[in-house]
Amino acid sequence: MSRVTPIRALVGVLVGLYLSLHPAAAGAAKLILALGDDSYIPSNAIQGAEVKRELGEYELVEFAVVILSNVSYGGLPAAVQGGLSEYLNRGGSLLITGGPNAYGSGGYRAIADILPFEIRAEQDWRAAPFKPVIPLQPGHPILEGVTFRTVGTFNDLNPKPGAVEIAQYAGGGLGRGIGGGPGGAVLGGGTFQSPMIAERRVGPGTVVGVAFDLGQEARSGWTDGSRFVRNLLTYLLALSPLEPKPREKEEGGGERRR
Repeated sequence: MSRVTPIRALVGVLVGLYLSLHPAAAGAAKLILALGDDSYIPSNAIQGAEVKRELGEYELVEFAVVILSNVSYGGLPAAVQGGLSEYLNRGGSLLITGGPNAYGSGGYRAIADILPFEIRAEQDWRAAPFKPVIPLQPGHPILEGVTFRTVGTFNDLNPKPGAVEIAQYAGGGLGRGIGGGPGGAVLGGGTFQSPMIAERRVGPGTVVGVAFDLGQEARSGWTDGSRFVRNLLTYLLALSPLEPKPREKEEGGGERRR
Protein backbone atom coordinates (compact mmCIF):
# COMPACT_ATOMS: atom_id res chain seq x y z
CA MET A 1 0.00 0.00 0.00
CA SER A 2 1.01 3.64 -0.44
CA ARG A 3 1.99 6.15 2.23
CA VAL A 4 -0.05 9.20 3.14
CA THR A 5 1.29 12.30 1.39
CA PRO A 6 2.66 15.16 3.52
CA ILE A 7 0.29 17.63 1.83
CA ARG A 8 -2.77 15.47 2.59
CA ALA A 9 -1.70 15.03 6.21
CA LEU A 10 -1.15 18.77 6.56
CA VAL A 11 -4.60 19.52 5.13
CA GLY A 12 -6.20 17.27 7.74
CA VAL A 13 -4.28 18.88 10.60
CA LEU A 14 -4.92 22.49 9.52
CA VAL A 15 -8.61 22.04 8.84
CA GLY A 16 -9.06 20.10 12.09
CA LEU A 17 -7.45 23.01 13.94
CA TYR A 18 -9.73 25.46 12.15
CA LEU A 19 -12.80 23.45 13.08
CA SER A 20 -11.79 23.42 16.73
CA LEU A 21 -11.15 27.17 16.82
CA HIS A 22 -14.08 28.28 14.67
CA PRO A 23 -16.81 25.63 14.98
CA ALA A 24 -19.69 27.92 14.06
CA ALA A 25 -18.01 29.22 10.91
CA ALA A 26 -16.67 25.85 9.76
CA GLY A 27 -19.46 24.40 7.67
CA ALA A 28 -22.34 24.62 10.16
CA ALA A 29 -24.61 23.22 7.44
CA LYS A 30 -22.62 20.01 6.88
CA LEU A 31 -24.41 16.71 7.44
CA ILE A 32 -23.26 13.22 8.40
CA LEU A 33 -25.37 10.18 7.43
CA ALA A 34 -24.85 7.26 9.84
CA LEU A 35 -26.34 3.94 8.69
CA GLY A 36 -26.17 0.71 10.68
CA ASP A 37 -24.74 0.73 14.20
CA ASP A 38 -24.76 4.41 15.15
CA SER A 39 -24.63 3.85 18.92
CA TYR A 40 -21.06 5.15 19.23
CA ILE A 41 -21.62 8.28 17.13
CA PRO A 42 -22.95 11.14 19.29
CA SER A 43 -25.21 13.67 17.57
CA ASN A 44 -22.75 16.41 18.54
CA ALA A 45 -19.67 14.41 17.49
CA ILE A 46 -18.29 17.45 15.66
CA GLN A 47 -19.40 20.97 16.42
CA GLY A 48 -20.98 22.56 13.37
CA ALA A 49 -22.04 19.22 11.84
CA GLU A 50 -25.32 17.35 12.29
CA VAL A 51 -25.73 13.56 12.35
CA LYS A 52 -28.73 12.04 10.55
CA ARG A 53 -29.80 8.39 10.86
CA GLU A 54 -31.73 8.27 7.57
CA LEU A 55 -31.84 10.10 4.26
CA GLY A 56 -35.17 11.72 5.00
CA GLU A 57 -35.76 14.67 2.70
CA TYR A 58 -32.11 14.85 1.67
CA GLU A 59 -30.32 13.46 -1.34
CA LEU A 60 -27.18 11.39 -0.80
CA VAL A 61 -24.98 14.12 -2.31
CA GLU A 62 -26.10 16.55 0.39
CA PHE A 63 -24.19 14.62 3.07
CA ALA A 64 -20.55 15.54 3.59
CA VAL A 65 -19.84 12.16 5.21
CA VAL A 66 -21.62 8.80 4.87
CA ILE A 67 -20.93 6.08 7.47
CA LEU A 68 -21.73 2.41 6.77
CA SER A 69 -21.25 0.84 10.20
CA ASN A 70 -21.58 -2.96 10.43
CA VAL A 71 -24.53 -2.89 8.05
CA SER A 72 -24.98 -5.35 5.18
CA TYR A 73 -24.89 -3.96 1.68
CA GLY A 74 -28.31 -5.47 0.98
CA GLY A 75 -29.70 -3.62 4.01
CA LEU A 76 -28.78 -0.19 2.65
CA PRO A 77 -31.45 2.06 1.12
CA ALA A 78 -31.66 1.73 -2.65
CA ALA A 79 -30.66 5.38 -3.04
CA VAL A 80 -27.42 4.67 -1.18
CA GLN A 81 -26.64 1.44 -3.05
CA GLY A 82 -27.18 3.15 -6.40
CA GLY A 83 -25.64 6.47 -5.50
CA LEU A 84 -22.24 5.73 -3.93
CA SER A 85 -20.25 6.09 -7.17
CA GLU A 86 -21.79 9.47 -7.97
CA TYR A 87 -21.40 10.48 -4.33
CA LEU A 88 -17.64 9.87 -4.44
CA ASN A 89 -17.36 11.49 -7.85
CA ARG A 90 -18.82 14.62 -6.28
CA GLY A 91 -16.10 14.59 -3.61
CA GLY A 92 -17.96 12.92 -0.73
CA SER A 93 -16.28 11.10 2.16
CA LEU A 94 -17.26 7.49 2.95
CA LEU A 95 -16.42 5.61 6.16
CA ILE A 96 -16.96 1.82 6.23
CA THR A 97 -16.48 -0.01 9.53
CA GLY A 98 -16.16 -3.73 10.18
CA GLY A 99 -18.30 -6.37 11.83
CA PRO A 100 -20.24 -9.55 11.04
CA ASN A 101 -22.39 -7.58 8.57
CA ALA A 102 -19.54 -5.81 6.76
CA TYR A 103 -17.16 -6.43 3.87
CA GLY A 104 -17.28 -10.03 2.56
CA SER A 105 -19.65 -11.14 5.31
CA GLY A 106 -21.96 -8.24 4.44
CA GLY A 107 -22.06 -8.62 0.65
CA TYR A 108 -19.68 -5.77 -0.11
CA ARG A 109 -18.22 -7.47 -3.17
CA ALA A 110 -20.93 -5.52 -4.99
CA ILE A 111 -18.86 -2.36 -4.42
CA ALA A 112 -15.41 -3.96 -4.43
CA ASP A 113 -14.15 -1.30 -6.84
CA ILE A 114 -14.45 1.48 -4.25
CA LEU A 115 -13.22 -0.37 -1.15
CA PRO A 116 -9.77 0.42 0.31
CA PHE A 117 -9.31 -3.34 0.97
CA GLU A 118 -9.58 -6.47 -1.16
CA ILE A 119 -12.08 -9.02 0.11
CA ARG A 120 -10.52 -12.44 0.80
CA ALA A 121 -13.63 -14.53 1.42
CA GLU A 122 -17.42 -14.39 1.38
CA GLN A 123 -17.38 -14.90 5.17
CA ASP A 124 -14.46 -12.84 6.45
CA TRP A 125 -15.53 -11.96 10.01
CA ARG A 126 -13.04 -13.97 12.05
CA ALA A 127 -11.95 -14.63 15.61
CA ALA A 128 -8.18 -14.59 16.16
CA PRO A 129 -5.69 -14.36 19.04
CA PHE A 130 -5.84 -10.94 20.68
CA LYS A 131 -2.98 -8.90 19.22
CA PRO A 132 -2.12 -5.19 19.08
CA VAL A 133 -3.11 -2.85 16.28
CA ILE A 134 0.10 -1.42 14.80
CA PRO A 135 -0.04 2.16 13.44
CA LEU A 136 1.79 2.34 10.11
CA GLN A 137 1.19 6.06 9.48
CA PRO A 138 1.75 7.64 12.92
CA GLY A 139 1.51 11.15 11.49
CA HIS A 140 -1.95 10.60 10.02
CA PRO A 141 -4.53 13.03 11.48
CA ILE A 142 -6.98 10.26 12.44
CA LEU A 143 -4.36 8.70 14.76
CA GLU A 144 -3.57 11.87 16.71
CA GLY A 145 -3.65 11.12 20.44
CA VAL A 146 -5.01 7.59 19.88
CA THR A 147 -3.70 4.41 21.48
CA PHE A 148 -5.29 1.18 20.24
CA ARG A 149 -6.25 -1.83 22.30
CA THR A 150 -5.66 -5.40 21.23
CA VAL A 151 -8.29 -6.85 18.90
CA GLY A 152 -9.43 -10.45 18.55
CA THR A 153 -12.24 -10.24 15.98
CA PHE A 154 -12.09 -8.44 12.66
CA ASN A 155 -12.81 -8.74 8.94
CA ASP A 156 -9.79 -10.59 7.53
CA LEU A 157 -9.01 -8.60 4.40
CA ASN A 158 -6.20 -8.12 1.90
CA PRO A 159 -4.41 -4.81 1.41
CA LYS A 160 -5.35 -3.13 -1.86
CA PRO A 161 -2.52 -1.82 -4.05
CA GLY A 162 -2.59 1.96 -4.25
CA ALA A 163 -4.46 2.47 -0.97
CA VAL A 164 -2.81 3.94 2.12
CA GLU A 165 -2.57 1.35 4.89
CA ILE A 166 -2.88 3.25 8.18
CA ALA A 167 -2.85 0.40 10.72
CA GLN A 168 -2.38 -3.37 10.70
CA TYR A 169 -3.21 -6.36 12.91
CA ALA A 170 -0.03 -7.48 14.63
CA GLY A 171 -0.70 -11.18 14.12
CA GLY A 172 -0.99 -11.13 10.33
CA GLY A 173 -3.91 -12.48 8.34
CA LEU A 174 -5.64 -15.83 8.76
CA GLY A 175 -6.24 -16.73 5.13
CA ARG A 176 -4.50 -16.50 1.80
CA GLY A 177 -3.30 -13.01 1.00
CA ILE A 178 -0.64 -10.76 -0.41
CA GLY A 179 2.71 -11.09 1.36
CA GLY A 180 4.33 -7.91 2.61
CA GLY A 181 7.95 -9.06 2.41
CA PRO A 182 10.22 -12.04 1.69
CA GLY A 183 8.20 -15.21 2.04
CA GLY A 184 5.06 -13.16 2.74
CA ALA A 185 6.32 -11.89 6.11
CA VAL A 186 4.67 -8.77 7.52
CA LEU A 187 5.46 -6.23 10.19
CA GLY A 188 3.38 -7.94 12.86
CA GLY A 189 5.00 -11.35 12.41
CA GLY A 190 2.12 -13.17 10.68
CA THR A 191 2.24 -14.92 7.34
CA PHE A 192 -0.12 -12.57 5.53
CA GLN A 193 -0.96 -8.92 5.86
CA SER A 194 -4.25 -8.10 7.55
CA PRO A 195 -4.90 -4.35 7.38
CA MET A 196 -7.04 -2.79 10.12
CA ILE A 197 -7.43 0.75 8.74
CA ALA A 198 -6.89 1.94 5.18
CA GLU A 199 -7.68 4.99 3.06
CA ARG A 200 -8.23 5.33 -0.65
CA ARG A 201 -9.10 8.13 -3.04
CA VAL A 202 -11.93 7.28 -5.43
CA GLY A 203 -12.11 10.08 -7.96
CA PRO A 204 -12.40 13.32 -5.96
CA GLY A 205 -13.88 11.40 -3.01
CA THR A 206 -12.30 9.62 -0.04
CA VAL A 207 -13.02 6.17 1.40
CA VAL A 208 -11.69 5.14 4.81
CA GLY A 209 -12.14 1.53 5.87
CA VAL A 210 -11.89 0.14 9.40
CA ALA A 211 -11.73 -3.66 9.54
CA PHE A 212 -12.79 -4.08 13.17
CA ASP A 213 -16.22 -3.44 14.68
CA LEU A 214 -15.83 0.16 15.77
CA GLY A 215 -19.09 0.18 17.72
CA GLN A 216 -18.20 -2.97 19.62
CA GLU A 217 -14.74 -1.67 20.49
CA ALA A 218 -16.01 1.77 21.52
CA ARG A 219 -18.64 0.24 23.82
CA SER A 220 -16.25 -2.22 25.46
CA GLY A 221 -14.08 0.27 27.28
CA TRP A 222 -11.62 1.47 24.64
CA THR A 223 -10.39 4.67 26.30
CA ASP A 224 -9.48 6.44 23.05
CA GLY A 225 -12.45 5.18 21.05
CA SER A 226 -14.37 8.47 21.18
CA ARG A 227 -11.24 10.43 20.24
CA PHE A 228 -10.65 8.14 17.26
CA VAL A 229 -14.25 8.66 16.10
CA ARG A 230 -13.91 12.45 16.41
CA ASN A 231 -10.59 12.37 14.54
CA LEU A 232 -12.14 10.31 11.75
CA LEU A 233 -15.16 12.57 11.34
CA THR A 234 -13.14 15.79 11.54
CA TYR A 235 -10.77 14.50 8.87
CA LEU A 236 -13.51 13.27 6.53
CA LEU A 237 -15.60 16.42 6.93
CA ALA A 238 -12.58 18.54 6.07
CA LEU A 239 -12.03 16.67 2.81
CA SER A 240 -15.65 16.79 1.61
CA PRO A 241 -17.11 19.86 -0.12
CA LEU A 242 -20.67 18.51 -0.04
CA GLU A 243 -23.36 20.53 1.74
CA PRO A 244 -27.17 20.41 1.87
CA LYS A 245 -29.00 22.44 -0.71
CA PRO A 246 -30.46 25.79 0.43
CA ARG A 247 -33.98 25.55 1.74
CA GLU A 248 -36.70 28.19 2.01
CA LYS A 249 -38.76 28.69 5.12
CA GLU A 250 -42.41 27.70 4.78
CA GLU A 251 -45.35 28.89 6.84
CA GLY A 252 -45.45 27.04 10.15
CA GLY A 253 -41.65 26.93 10.48
CA GLY A 254 -40.99 24.13 7.97
CA GLU A 255 -38.43 24.24 5.17
CA ARG A 256 -38.35 23.27 1.53
CA ARG A 257 -35.55 23.01 -0.99
CA ARG A 258 -35.15 25.75 -3.52
